[in-house]
Amino acid sequence: MPAVPKPKHRRRIPKKANRGKFDRETRKRIIERDEGICRQCGRPGESIHHVKFRSQNGWGIYTNGMVVCNDCHIQIHQNRELQEFWQNKFAETYGEDYWHE
Repeated sequence: MPAVPKPKHRRRIPKKANRGKFDRETRKRIIERDEGICRQCGRPGESIHHVKFRSQNGWGIYTNGMVVCNDCHIQIHQNRELQEFWQNKFAETYGEDYWHE
């Protein structure tokens, strides 16, 4: 039986394993939007945080990312109230489905 050729088109929706990753262009747009400043404390930002966590099926898209410093990133992950605060803030700003397309 002959092999079936691979399709030449790209996926419309990324594979589940890749949905949570921020691509280079998205990272650049998030850093520009937040001016490279941590949204939690105002210090220079060092990483991009998923507002809706990857473990909760949050995608790596512009409306689900924010710049934070490493200290605040750890603090947000450890504090449920901070998680909910930012999730509610992004839901108000970008709509209830801010975390996926």
